[in-house]
Amino acid sequence: MLTNNKRQNHKKQAEVSDSEEDRLSKLPEGIITQILSFLSTRESVRTSILSTRWKYIWSSVPALDLTYSDFKSKAYCRDVNFQKRNIIDNFLNVVDRLLTGHGQHVLDKVHIDGSSSGTHDGSHINAWICAAIKRNVRKLNLLGLDSIKPHELHQTLLSSNALVVLKLDLNVILNFPMTSTCFPNLKVLKLEHLVTFKDDTSAQNLISSCPVLEDLFISRNGSHNLRILNLTSWSLKKLVLRYDGTSEDTVQIIVIDIPALETLDIEDVGTQEYVVRDLYSIINAKLDVSNVFCDDPISYGTRLFELLIKRIFNVKSLQLSERTMLSLSHSNSYNLPTFRNLTYLKFFGCCYGWKLKLVMEFLKNSPILEVLRFEGFIFSYKEQGTPLESDVVPNCLTSHLKTIEISGGSLEGICEMVRYFLKNAKVLKELTIKTYYYEDLKKLKIDCEDIFKHRRGSMTWSDGKLAISFV
Repeated sequence: MLTNNKRQNHKKQAEVSDSEEDRLSKLPEGIITQILSFLSTRESVRTSILSTRWKYIWSSVPALDLTYSDFKSKAYCRDVNFQKRNIIDNFLNVVDRLLTGHGQHVLDKVHIDGSSSGTHDGSHINAWICAAIKRNVRKLNLLGLDSIKPHELHQTLLSSNALVVLKLDLNVILNFPMTSTCFPNLKVLKLEHLVTFKDDTSAQNLISSCPVLEDLFISRNGSHNLRILNLTSWSLKKLVLRYDGTSEDTVQIIVIDIPALETLDIEDVGTQEYVVRDLYSIINAKLDVSNVFCDDPISYGTRLFELLIKRIFNVKSLQLSERTMLSLSHSNSYNLPTFRNLTYLKFFGCCYGWKLKLVMEFLKNSPILEVLRFEGFIFSYKEQGTPLESDVVPNCLTSHLKTIEISGGSLEGICEMVRYFLKNAKVLKELTIKTYYYEDLKKLKIDCEDIFKHRRGSMTWSDGKLAISFV
């Protein structure tokens, strides 16, 4: 009886398995290719062994995703039926074969990542771009492709009506002549380290001629072949700039004239000057700016106030780095605007005592601030010669500031900050201190316990974190 039941169960399981297999094999080819489009090309190719029907379906997938690191796998070379040759040659030839010589169906996405593949002659790049544009690609990512010498990008790219996302990190020169419109439907543009512009005019033409561009990312190590980077756009909503400033041969002036900009994120230690038009739509700003080649820090700090900080007065969330605060602190006067919409303020990096006065100025000029965060090593302000106490307590402390977080720092520096904020932040709901040192946390807990004699609340501490809550 027991044996018969087992046989029946096995039979049912086999029927279910056959049924599932039938359902899979009966799927329309369009659905199968859509499923395969979520896989890398390597994984997609490997499905060809499932059955005779699946053997060539991968070649109709509307996405091409090839990464050089995959070519280090012998199995992959076997999958695409290549003889053993140089891995880099295999990689380049496979891209050629799949992009320019195999089928002409529409491609939604092309992602080619040659990171760690070394340098090559670069002769393939423009052919790949032309092939992708002919197949109406919407998302084109060409990354980590370092050629022996830079190649000028083919002008065919400009005329693409289908392209929505373009990400480039390859050794090319962007030459954009004056044109009324280019990339008519491009919304996301990311230009990384290896990309250069032919001249200032090419950079300005590219940005200003994209009518619906919303997200721009530019990253560069060293020279960018530019003196002035003019970023003028009526459509752009997000701008991210990354300049490492390792060379004096870098951008001298960056002009930002983007009325609809909502997010500004800059990490730049080389640009001599920013010229920013009022950003009335700004919501988020993260600034890590300085000039390692500056001979006049006072003048640089003053210009930074006037030409950058004053232009983002409508911001709701603001993050300032230690380098930014250092540059600003050199100014003769801390002439800050009133940040009437600012609810979130974060200082990250080393917060030295002699910058505390500037920190207090930001608090005084942020009347509705609700969240304040310090992330970095905090020295003792007394040791630095700047007392924490201020003659005027910022309005935000007495009426709006509800959350404070302090991460890292010396015990004495943290204690001074905690005492000040617990004394003056009248509507504070939560204060969190994070430190890697258990003994410091233990001492800090004892130091804060007398606060609860005057205010109702609770205190918890564990895993390098002390949290104080008030009711």
